[in-house]
Amino acid sequence: MKKFAALVFAVAAVALFTSQAQAQGVTYGLKAGLNLANVTIKSASTDMPDFKSQIGGVEGIFVNFKLGAVSIQPELLYSQRGTKWTEDEEVGVAILTGHMRITSLELPILVKYNFLSGAVRPFVLAGPSISYLLSARWQYNVHYYTSGYTDYSYAYSMTDDLKKIALAGVFGIGADYHVSKYVFSLEARYHLGLTNVIKDTEDSDVTSAKHKGFTVLIGFGF
Repeated sequence: MKKFAALVFAVAAVALFTSQAQAQGVTYGLKAGLNLANVTIKSASTDMPDFKSQIGGVEGIFVNFKLGAVSIQPELLYSQRGTKWTEDEEVGVAILTGHMRITSLELPILVKYNFLSGAVRPFVLAGPSISYLLSARWQYNVHYYTSGYTDYSYAYSMTDDLKKIALAGVFGIGADYHVSKYVFSLEARYHLGLTNVIKDTEDSDVTSAKHKGFTVLIGFGF
């Protein structure tokens, strides 16, 4: 929440000096939403769990450079990704729920195309995204079915096990709603990881791990 408040303050400060920029077709703004994130994992092991999507937050700022119906939109996003799974810790006795939680700064550079010129303007967008890893960790929660045992959890950092830089492709659809000099937006995106984020696969059953998932965002521009 503090990070988002800082982003709001930064964009508000920039907005004080953007009247001339707006006349030239430049829009600044904020975005916030949720990632429904997962990881595509390849492994030499035959007993890997079924990895499922988990929810993470995403928030940040953007600048849109309008070139007619097409615009270029760089963004800077604080993004939480990862995956989760469940498996038997001991059959009939306990179940383990695991989470991989990965936090990164993402820099998508998107090409955006608006279909209409009225108040409501549907759009599609696509482009590359580069991310910088901030932190990553495994977290495990063990729940016992039977009495006499105490549930417990543990976690450890895996930041040093992952690559700092990762590339992805971003594809999305949405709509902008223009009110006076303000723009409100709603969009859905798909994030397709292109980089194997595992740093060293020689001593691991996992041979490849790539981010993937959907993102829903709301935006406010001026």
